[in-house]
Amino acid sequence: MPMSREELAGLVAERIALDLGKPAPFDANHLGKLERGAVQRPSAIVRAALCSVLDAGESELGFTSHGERERVVAALSGKVATDADALRAIAGVLAGVRRLEDATGAADVLPTVHAQRSMVDRLAQNARGQVRAEAVGLLSELEQYLGWLSIPLDRWSQSRQHLDRAATLALEAGDPDRLSTALSFSAYRNLRRDNLQSAEALNEAAGRDTRVNVGLRTYTKFQRAEVLARDGQSAESRRVLADAERLTEGLPIDPEELPTAGYWYIPSFFLGQRAFVLAALGEKQEAARTAREAIAEMPPAWRTAEWAGRRLKLAELDS
Repeated sequence: MPMSREELAGLVAERIALDLGKPAPFDANHLGKLERGAVQRPSAIVRAALCSVLDAGESELGFTSHGERERVVAALSGKVATDADALRAIAGVLAGVRRLEDATGAADVLPTVHAQRSMVDRLAQNARGQVRAEAVGLLSELEQYLGWLSIPLDRWSQSRQHLDRAATLALEAGDPDRLSTALSFSAYRNLRRDNLQSAEALNEAAGRDTRVNVGLRTYTKFQRAEVLARDGQSAESRRVLADAERLTEGLPIDPEELPTAGYWYIPSFFLGQRAFVLAALGEKQEAARTAREAIAEMPPAWRTAEWAGRRLKLAELDS
């Protein structure tokens, strides 16, 4: 199970106290301000503690500088046109929210992402030329993330609305990676709802553009293998699974080379995807063994993530 906000704040407070040699006044209220973006760059010792607990760097947690915050405020006011630096500042904060979601779950970060979506919507209206395309692309990413976050909360209608808008915005921005992500998330949504024909069609559309990054192509292949297995197409599923496993050989050795929105596309994550396919093929013992191996190899901060719950259930299939 993911940690509560109080549990995560407690771990951060313990780490700060260890560094300071005395109790630390850091609690769930302080953490909530970070999640909402009310505090975007806490003190150095708090930043260090969060990085330690979440096993991430400052840039991954989206800690913005004073200058970056001023750029965002100026662009939001309409006094100056939105520039790429203002968009990068918000994208950095979004990266941090994703890490917090791993630790605490969808419900805790959803209000923050809604607020970010509203800000980027305004920034897109105030952008011109290529910067507008970048703003619309970031807006698509926020919509796709809202669609993703709605799934574990069983907000299926809202999830569909967000993901449909994400795909439309990605088309407007001319962004193949974000379009493919929106379509693959829509396929995942339909897979969870047992709408297998829709899931297969959306997955096929997600994998159509070969320009997308290798991590996303790999995810789409594993997803397709699971959809086919669930639909009773075992032979084709095994063929696609073999293709997906070959694609993992082309993943970057350095995770820093992965896109910010796909930092989880690493071998241990895809080992879990393989377990889902095996389970759908009816190979429960092998699925359970593979899931346990995937969990053991994942970064420690991911093992209690909300999205890892399905992997934990698979690990118990043969018990």
